[in-house]
Amino acid sequence: MVHWIGLFLCFVTSTLLASTQEETHSTQESGPVAQVKVLLKKNVEGALIEVKGGYDVIDPFTQKKVSNGFKGKRFYLYPHSEGIKWGEDFAGIYQIKITPKDTVSSVLVDGIQYKGNLEIYHVDNKITIINEVDVENYLKSILSNLYFDKYDSAVLDAIAISARTQIYYQIQHHDRAFWQVDAKDASYTGCALAHFSQKIIKSVENTKFLVMTYEKKTFPTTWNENCAGKTASYATVFRKNTPVPAGTQSAFAEKTRKDHHWSFTVPKSKLANLAQTNRITELDLYVDPLSEKVYAVRIQDGTHQKQMTFFDLQKGLGKTNLLSNDFTISIEGNNITFDGYGEGCGVGLCLYSAKEMAKRGDTAPEILSLFYPYTHVEQIRTLPSDQIASFSSAKLKKIKTKELEILQN
Repeated sequence: MVHWIGLFLCFVTSTLLASTQEETHSTQESGPVAQVKVLLKKNVEGALIEVKGGYDVIDPFTQKKVSNGFKGKRFYLYPHSEGIKWGEDFAGIYQIKITPKDTVSSVLVDGIQYKGNLEIYHVDNKITIINEVDVENYLKSILSNLYFDKYDSAVLDAIAISARTQIYYQIQHHDRAFWQVDAKDASYTGCALAHFSQKIIKSVENTKFLVMTYEKKTFPTTWNENCAGKTASYATVFRKNTPVPAGTQSAFAEKTRKDHHWSFTVPKSKLANLAQTNRITELDLYVDPLSEKVYAVRIQDGTHQKQMTFFDLQKGLGKTNLLSNDFTISIEGNNITFDGYGEGCGVGLCLYSAKEMAKRGDTAPEILSLFYPYTHVEQIRTLPSDQIASFSSAKLKKIKTKELEILQN
């Protein structure tokens, strides 16, 4: 009881500081906000780049301004043997950063609108494009594309805080990388307001700069549709050696567990093909003993064995078939039957439970405190400067594809 009350007070205090106390808000707004680098295109022939409004073009290798404009610009950008061409020729320059002069200006890549900066690299006569955007606009984009509008404000606020915690963690743990997120993997489709959900915008703004910390640090988070009563820790299911909150129990999901039962049967041959084995003689599950969630399988053909993560198995069998990692198996003849409960990876925020908690009047901090025990909600506008390295120091004047991969990894 004391724990979630403390969380709630922290939440209220932070929100008030961010939205109602003007003097404090002005002080907090004085510094830069957290930025995330999102990979838009990799190794393409070129792209139509348009800037609406004023802009500067900077060479990240020298940090010198090499061009600018005040009324916008629209040209096809492509690489050539001596550099990059975007209307004008940037001879001897193999990377440029296009920076809008103000927050009203925007950039478009092949007709898709983005906020923030564009970093463009000439790599082996191909172009790689990265969008550097503030986390708040990034969250509005990705959460709008995940169809969360069916949830009420308390659940959406919890989702926003969880998602912001995740991206802060990614930024801090990939600070020297050329990008921290792949747009395709994250469902990031730019920042055109017409594509944003108004409910998502409201929740992102209501929770602005609020993240969870565990042992004084951000940590990886995710969510699932229905945990069927228990969740596992992120470290167990995703096999990550990083400090994270433990799994937990949900009375709401446990009560209706049998209502969310599923089952499907697949031929042994299909699973053997997925594992690239000739046959299946034995199939074992790796299970988290506390939550009973499956995090991997071991497939044997009599001579060899192959391990597959739950996520690889689910991708191969289909998410509409293997709904969750809360399952058991039975083998009969040439068929394998999966029998399970719930939906999703069984880690982090259980959306079904969160929805039920919101119905009884629970707030976002109360919801988060159940699924992320011993965490704190804090307002962090930007990331500590001593934890984020100088990105330009890792860049080369002329990058090869192999070098790009090495620097990224």
